[in-house]
Amino acid sequence: MPPSHTPLHWINLGIHITFGTAALGLGLVAICSQKGGRLHTRSGRLFLYAYLVVIVTAAIGLLVFDFRSFLAVVTLLSFYDVFAGYRALQLRGNRPELQDLLASILGLLTPFLFILIMRYLHQPWSPVLTWSILGSLATISGYDLLRNILPSAWLKRTWVQEHLVKMMSAYIAITSAFAGTVFARYMPWSAIVPSILGTAVSCGFLIAGPRAWKRGRQRVLVP
Repeated sequence: MPPSHTPLHWINLGIHITFGTAALGLGLVAICSQKGGRLHTRSGRLFLYAYLVVIVTAAIGLLVFDFRSFLAVVTLLSFYDVFAGYRALQLRGNRPELQDLLASILGLLTPFLFILIMRYLHQPWSPVLTWSILGSLATISGYDLLRNILPSAWLKRTWVQEHLVKMMSAYIAITSAFAGTVFARYMPWSAIVPSILGTAVSCGFLIAGPRAWKRGRQRVLVP
């Protein structure tokens, strides 16, 4: 056992890996199943629960045991993606509420705060990965802030796509974190490749999705 890996560290790591593996599997089921169907809804709900455990254990691991900048920014993006994706499903095209407004403002400020803290503490970080991940966080939270002024018709027409993009972004984040950790010797490509593939899948859904969702979107259930 490495000196830095205490029993509590291993317990936290074991929980993180177990629920992370579950989230990867459940997310894949939700992606491949009929959107709005029972299997999609149930696997999506379980994916959220597993993902929350992953985020909590990741935060504990980073703050208490072993800080790594790549995993830190992935955790930040993951938390916002899951929250915003779930809220898109709850709001169903309605205007953002106070909690959404506060979250989007915090999400937009987080990249700048993170870089300032990293430079102040003189922590090592990978500019390519860090800027790309924080850029995604700023883009998503920036759009969420714009939802306060965008036309209501636009919000009603795009809430399903919004839910899909955010949940896919969360799945891409956890997949990239998994690949970047397991295949650390191939970094940054081991983290970049899943991001590229996941983004391509998201674009495919957005292009082909509206026709496929026509029947199922009314059956989408809030977890």
